[in-house]
Formats: sequence, structure tokens, C-alpha cells
Amino acid sequence: LNIYKEKNFFHWELEFPEIFYRGEKKKENPGFDVVIGNPPYVKEYVNKEAFDGLRNSPYYKGKMDIWYFFACEGIDLQKENGFLGYIAQNNWVTNYGASIMRNKVMQETKILNLIDFGDYKIFDTAGIQTMIMIFKKENEVDNYILDYRKLNYSKSATFQDALDILSKKKNKKIEYLTPRINREKYIDKPITFGNKKVEEILDKILEEVNFKLDNKKEVAQGIVYPQNFLNKKNQQILGSDFEVGQGIFILSDMEKKSIPFTKEELELIKPEYTTKELFRYYANSKNKHWIIYTDSSFKDLNKINQYPNIKKHLNQFKEVITSDNKPYGLHRARDEKFFKGEKIISVRKCSEPTFTYTDFDCYVSATFYVIKSERINMKYLTALLNSKLISFWLKHKGKMQGNNYQIDKEPLLNIPIKKPSEENQKSFIKLADKMLALNKSLKEIKDDIEEKLKIEKGIRDTDKEINRLVYELYELTDEEIEIVEKAIK
Repeated sequence: LNIYKEKNFFHWELEFPEIFYRGEKKKENPGFDVVIGNPPYVKEYVNKEAFDGLRNSPYYKGKMDIWYFFACEGIDLQKENGFLGYIAQNNWVTNYGASIMRNKVMQETKILNLIDFGDYKIFDTAGIQTMIMIFKKENEVDNYILDYRKLNYSKSATFQDALDILSKKKNKKIEYLTPRINREKYIDKPITFGNKKVEEILDKILEEVNFKLDNKKEVAQGIVYPQNFLNKKNQQILGSDFEVGQGIFILSDMEKKSIPFTKEELELIKPEYTTKELFRYYANSKNKHWIIYTDSSFKDLNKINQYPNIKKHLNQFKEVITSDNKPYGLHRARDEKFFKGEKIISVRKCSEPTFTYTDFDCYVSATFYVIKSERINMKYLTALLNSKLISFWLKHKGKMQGNNYQIDKEPLLNIPIKKPSEENQKSFIKLADKMLALNKSLKEIKDDIEEKLKIEKGIRDTDKEINRLVYELYELTDEEIEIVEKAIK
């Protein structure tokens, strides 16, 4: 305490001991009338040290941002009926790592305002999407109305649009909603809103659910390398004998051929795929890159001795490899079963939800999620997931970054899947097969423009038929279909 006084620090807890409550004095001290601020944004994978001392907190969760702590602590520091006002990143409403914060907000506060600036960057020096949020500390009132504002079409948004949303002026780029909050409805769920008719459709879709993907057994993120190719920063560390783009854990065809791998070593060299080979429905099985698939068991340095050429290759990059299993193991190899055989691969960030069916070994990075289930037909599920109805769901109940979808694990697990009888799945499977064949033909055509246009029309028509079947499956009316189609458009 003397250090603080000598150096003239301003320390809130010393200046306001009657308001900061701890332990037995909690009941005596009322807390702040107002907590306001712009908390710091730090993700744990970017700066682990920032979280030192915080991991035993009840507010800690993997994949979180440190500002979620500030929100939870801010709520704790409020007096009853006090207010918290923050401007912070807008993705907390759907982010997996923010689930503890969301539940605390929902259970202990009344949300008064959410003003979402979408993709418009409020801070010139930070490329982040922000939201103003105002919470009142009280948990007695339920089924209340909140003031929700969202700036859409934010790629073309201006500073004047930002002023308009604050003043609640009429503006075609801005959506003003007054959603009703039922606290229990949003516990352990994302906080997303649409207009009344949209919400009614979303509720109707939810009523049809009879199948849920298993979190651990059926859905997994792709591999975290951590170093796939040599970047400029690490090339400067290693010196001029190395070139930017050299393969570390990922090898090109040429690099693979230039290393005299043994038969045993080739068993660890797996085909790696990217968005250049993985498309909506169809995947080109001809890969251009290969991954050295060494799991956490390679943390035992003796194991690599069985693979001398892999060891020699990785030894060149030892100084810059940062894996938890360095220098010979991938950072996160994942369960290999997800990369083998029949599965669906989903791109995390996309302008349109993109689900790819593959039935061959296909290893992917953390840019993707993989769905693999023996409880549901994978071709049926591919057709369902690529439908407009699921795009509509993900747009309103998933996770959006501006106008782009971010299909992380939580949105994937919350997709409302309806599994019909095997007989009723046959029409979907037949159309999925047709989509796979048409997309394959389209990728193989080079110069025949007329044939290309014919195939593209076939894809559109087949898409339309799949969407029709999905609408029927979820029993949507013509009016509801029109709302869905308009929202996606």
C-alpha cells in the first residue's frame, strides 16, 4: 500500500474501499452506480501470459477473450439496479468462449441496449467489430423488451450511419428491433435476434429437431500445425539459406519427392487439402500438399529416431517450431479418425455456408471443421446443411462477422437437424449424388462454354429441388419460404 502512495498511483480499491466489496463485507458495500469502459481485447492463444492467475477464476473458459473477465467483474462491482456500459467486440453474443459471460449477463442483469455496428470499424486503429452494450443489474424482471439496433450492409457504412444508429434515426442500412427476452430461453445459448416473423420461423424450425451431433465424437476442428510453411519473420531468424514458403510440417509434391522417405515414414505423410480442392458438395481428390502427421506421442524425442528423414527435415526448422509437442509433433493433431473415410468438411469463415462431402482420406487445417457420424447418412446431411434453410438459421442463430458466416463448433452443434426415415432420406441422397456429379463435371470442363452453362443450370435446378424438399421437411408455408429466401438474398 505504501508503494502505491509513494508513487502516487490511483488505485480504485484503495480510493473506494466502501464500494469495492470482498469477503464478509460484501453485504455491507453496495457497489458502483455505474461501470463504464472500453475493456482490453486479448485472446489467450495470442497472449497466454495475460491469463496467468486468471485460470482458476469461475469466469475462465478456453477460447475466451480477456475482456469477458472485465464484463463479469464489472457486473460484480455494480450495485443493485446499477448500470454497466461497455463498448467491446460484438462477437460475444455467439462466441463459444463467451458462454460463461452470456449466462451471467442473462441471469444477473437486464439488457437495456445492444447497438451493433456490424463490420463498420468504430476504432480507426483497430480492425475489430464493436457493439455498445448497457446492462442494468437486476434479475427479477423476466420477459422484458430490449432496444436492439444493428448496422447492416456495413461494408458500405459511413460515419454518418454510425451517428444515425446512436440517434435512432431512420436509415435503410439500420435494423431496429425490440426482441423479448425470456431468461431461461437463452441460458447456454447464443444471443441472437430477428424480427417477429423471422423469430417465429426459427422457433418453428427448432420444433422439428430430432437429431443432435455429438460434441466430442462427431465434430472436430482441423489440425493446428503450428508452422505449415516458413514465413518471412522465421526466415529472418533462420537465415538466407532458407526461403519464405518452404514446407515445414506441410510439403509440396516436389518437396515430398525430393526427400528419400522410407516406407515407414511415408505412412506418416498424409494428403492435405485446402479451399483450392474443397468446394460446396464436391471435393477434388487430387491434393497438392502433404502433411507430416506426427501426433503428441512425438513429444517423446526417442520416437522420431524411427523416422530419420523426417527428423532431418524438421531439425532444419527446430529454432522456429513452437508446437506444444516441439520440435517433432504437431501442435494439435486431432483424432485421426476424423480425416479418414466418409465425412463432411465445413469451412469456418465463408460468404456462403460450404459443406463438402468426401469419402477418401482428407486431412485439413483448423480453417475447417469435420463432421463424421455413423448415426446419420452423410450424403443426406450434406444436402441438408447446404440448403437455404440452414443458411437462414446460421445467419440468425449462428455467428456472423459482418456479412460473412463464421461456422465454429458451437454454431455447428446448434444446427437444427431433422432426421427423417431412411425411406424419406432417399430423395435427398439421390439429389446429393447428382450435385456431386454435376460439380465434378463443372470443375473438369475447360473450354466448352455451352456445356459449362448447361451444367451450371443443372446445379441451380438441383439446388432448388433440394431446398424445396427441406422446406417440406420442416413444414414451412409459402409465406415463410418467401421470408427465408428474401433473408438469404
